Amino acid sequence: MTAVLAGGLIPWIVLLALTLPPRYDAGHWRVLWVGYDVAEVLVLTFAAWAAWFRRQILIPISLVTAVLLFCDAWFDIVTSWGHRDQWVTLATGLGAEIPLGLFFLWLCRLLVLRSIRAFHEALGDGVATASLLGQTFLFLPVQRSRTSSPSKASDRAEDPSGEARE
Repeated sequence: MTAVLAGGLIPWIVLLALTLPPRYDAGHWRVLWVGYDVAEVLVLTFAAWAAWFRRQILIPISLVTAVLLFCDAWFDIVTSWGHRDQWVTLATGLGAEIPLGLFFLWLCRLLVLRSIRAFHEALGDGVATASLLGQTFLFLPVQRSRTSSPSKASDRAEDPSGEARE
């Protein structure tokens, strides 16, 4: 499905490349950038809270933070190119936003790998670590006890959230 969506964007990109004006004066410019920076502050604050209290939500928040920082760097650099402030935006993009975005991607990967390791240790299946994220299945098969019939309550499988299911 996502491959179809990605393929469907190609004609749209070509259309934009052929029809968009080379220059456009945007309305509400100040609201756009101040709002975007407020969103970044909120996400960074949420990430700090999640890290301080060691919450699992830090995994997706770190990914969102990285994407916001990369987009900020991209739009800052592209929209300022050829203007007097291009060197300032290049310095902040290359010196702060992109390195911070890379840090948050690294943090996301580290936390996912640690979560996978903790999950396997809790299962007691002998898998100490996942060498690559691509080798870990999104959903693990639920194993039932082989010693008694599956209709007994004691043989109900447990999913990763700890809830018994039939």
